Amino acid sequence: MAALKPGEIARQSGVYVEVGHGGGKVKNARRVEVKQGESLPELKPYTITIEHKGIKKTRTRQHSWRLE
Repeated sequence: MAALKPGEIARQSGVYVEVGHGGGKVKNARRVEVKQGESLPELKPYTITIEHKGIKKTRTRQHSWRLE
């Protein structure tokens, strides 16, 4: 199942685990039990800095939820 964004409606009941921006594992990931039709809890966005050829850029990212 694809990752779901915070605030989206859960398609299935179950335990949802926090995953990274690209779907990878997160240290100390949150786990929540959600019933079908409820919205997924919000996750705090974070900022990363990318440096390429001496130019720094900042990007805002946010983790997602995936059914376990």
